[in-house]
Amino acid sequence: MSTSTDTNKKNSIIIFLLWPFFAIIYAIRNYKAAWAKDIIWFFIIFYGFTMIIHNVGEETIDANRYRSKFIAMAGKEVNFADVTATFYNAEEQSLDIFETIIIFLLSRVTGNYHVLFALFGLIFGYFYSRNIWYLIDRSGRKIVSENIPIILTFAFIVGFWTINGFRFYTATHMFLYGVLPFLFEGKKKYLWVSALSVFMHFSYLLPLGILAIYLLPGNRTTLYFILFIGTFFIKELDLTQVGNFLSQNLPDIFLPKVSSYTNVEYAEGLDTLLLKANWYVKVYDDALKWSVVTFLVVIFLTGKRFLSRNKNFNNLLSFTLLLYSVANVFSLVPSGGRFLSLANLFAVAFIFFYVQYAPRGKTIKKIIPIAVPALALFSIVSIRIAFETMGFFSVFGNPPLTLFINVDISLIEMVKRLL
Repeated sequence: MSTSTDTNKKNSIIIFLLWPFFAIIYAIRNYKAAWAKDIIWFFIIFYGFTMIIHNVGEETIDANRYRSKFIAMAGKEVNFADVTATFYNAEEQSLDIFETIIIFLLSRVTGNYHVLFALFGLIFGYFYSRNIWYLIDRSGRKIVSENIPIILTFAFIVGFWTINGFRFYTATHMFLYGVLPFLFEGKKKYLWVSALSVFMHFSYLLPLGILAIYLLPGNRTTLYFILFIGTFFIKELDLTQVGNFLSQNLPDIFLPKVSSYTNVEYAEGLDTLLLKANWYVKVYDDALKWSVVTFLVVIFLTGKRFLSRNKNFNNLLSFTLLLYSVANVFSLVPSGGRFLSLANLFAVAFIFFYVQYAPRGKTIKKIIPIAVPALALFSIVSIRIAFETMGFFSVFGNPPLTLFINVDISLIEMVKRLL
């Protein structure tokens, strides 16, 4: 390790302790340094500790439920046997065992929920930072300028603020962490992490099933492309029929969840919330989706020679098309749209590698300037959403100060008061 590298690493740690938010900027400027991803990881831990937990409009965010469960657990005299007895219990409906174990173990040490969310940040942040740097580390000497908005979009699809929904979104990054190197480099050693995602959130039985389906026949890129296009013409599903099918084919332990997720009234409630949302909240996901779809369609139609010569690219595209097809269908079910986040992560990773390494034809060159405003809209709105739970100290504070001072106000509330 060179003296210059050692100095930059020490500087990054000092900067983080003084001003974590500025340390992010320093890490991005030195994105090729081995320590840069750790600064992002440390910041997410700090963000978790300083996270503002409240309702957003009429919606109770998941973090409220985590906090309540943790505080209740800290006030109980329970042992580990009592906790494990609730796993996959029809009455308790405890399907996501990692979260319960984490809350139980930490509640034996402290009742401070800020520490819980710092721990959430530690776990989520590890996979999040490693997934971003998987792309960076395989980008060659330098990321081409056209890829900067693409990798920023990748970072915002399931951003650090989604520790609000810790179980599902940590499972998302866990699944990506193991499967992406397997598809792109043939590395199997991290697939066990993807398998463990089902213990973080039970619904990851679905992506694991999709992976198993993909592995059986291997690449069927043309077939999956046709399926991918076809799923955009499915406008709605009969939730009652979906619920009946799942109820007949899943173990009894999953029935309460199936009933809630396929409930017509629940679906109507989500639609009502969306109608009340600001216009940019209604369109920012579509801006990402149609940008991704355009890239995938054009690459499939114009990049066949490159794909045939580069099996790793074809592997990633083939699986992505299959995953996206299933995610499209499940997006018609309440809460099923979350799987589009996983599909978009794989899709944007593929687009990033393609733009970085493939010969860019005229069509791709024309798409990039058109896609950039849509990707920028998605990124800006994502940051706006992050402001709901980012506190004053998340941006302007530092770890030593948080031990003595607590400013319990979100950035968005600060902006609203100033305006």
